[in-house]
Amino acid sequence: MDWQQTASVGSAVWTSVALLTAAVAGMQGRGKLWWFFITMIFGPIALFFLAIWTEPLEKRDSA
Repeated sequence: MDWQQTASVGSAVWTSVALLTAAVAGMQGRGKLWWFFITMIFGPIALFFLAIWTEPLEKRDSA
């Protein structure tokens, strides 16, 4: 596998992790676009932070 092919695979994996993080953030009621960009910058560490260290959002009653 040459360098360009390795870089393409790595880029595809990095983007897939960012999309996965955005999906998880959306299921938790958080901003999908914000988490996508944060993951594009910081990578899988952001997914770990979202899944493990953040508390689930509580739904508020608007009564």
